[in-house]
Amino acid sequence: MKIEVLGCSGGMGKGESTTCIRINDNLLIDAGSGLGRLSQQEMLSIEHVFLTHAHLDHICFLPLLLDNLFEQLEAPLQVYALPEVIKALQTHIFNWSIWPDFSQLPNATNAVLKFNPIVTNQQHQFAMTRLTAISAQHVVPACGYIVQEDDGAVFCFSGDTRFDQQVTAAYNQLGAIDALMLECAFPDRLADIAIKSQHLTPASLAEFILSLDTAPKQLWITHLKPSFRDEIWGELMRLNLPVSIRLLSSGDTFFLEHDRCAPET
Repeated sequence: MKIEVLGCSGGMGKGESTTCIRINDNLLIDAGSGLGRLSQQEMLSIEHVFLTHAHLDHICFLPLLLDNLFEQLEAPLQVYALPEVIKALQTHIFNWSIWPDFSQLPNATNAVLKFNPIVTNQQHQFAMTRLTAISAQHVVPACGYIVQEDDGAVFCFSGDTRFDQQVTAAYNQLGAIDALMLECAFPDRLADIAIKSQHLTPASLAEFILSLDTAPKQLWITHLKPSFRDEIWGELMRLNLPVSIRLLSSGDTFFLEHDRCAPET
């Protein structure tokens, strides 16, 4: 499984791109500003986009992607999301006021955008890759995703979430996880803000990991607010969690196999 972290920042700035993950060239999880790292030809290879939720940092480049490829798409771009997320996009983005409704262009029967409502635990198969939505708890309807390869590799992305026993119970049903990409937006001193916005801090991230029956083989940290990056990383290192931790950067690429993960060199 090839995993490209096109964007993983919880904010903006030089070298910072918001959440977008490319799996095996033709599949995206979220469509934040990291999507802009792709060339036109690479964008054309995208066939499926799975969204975790409707917040702007996770969907902001989806409208621009469709505008970019409008005349070149030979088949509609398939966008998968919870029904509430699709409704939010239709109401607030693809509404002809903020952006054209590409699910109706060039016409309703031959549109370049197709929305596909999903539910948690529903499996989607693409060649050798299976993708399933998993529970998340955020201030808006949200989910994470499990990506599995036929060779046994398991990658999980939490999306934006707080620590919740129901969420970790869903992860415990998976067994061994080769790589878990988990958000950590705020330092512990801003725990009140994290609770209100339903994000993780190092302390609640530790609760999340320690509530898992089996620790993931790799823990990848994402969605740090740029101004708190060093502070959050320092707090994470002092936790001494029983897992190998990596702080992600936009542009990181990994080749994940069952029991093996190699970064691109």
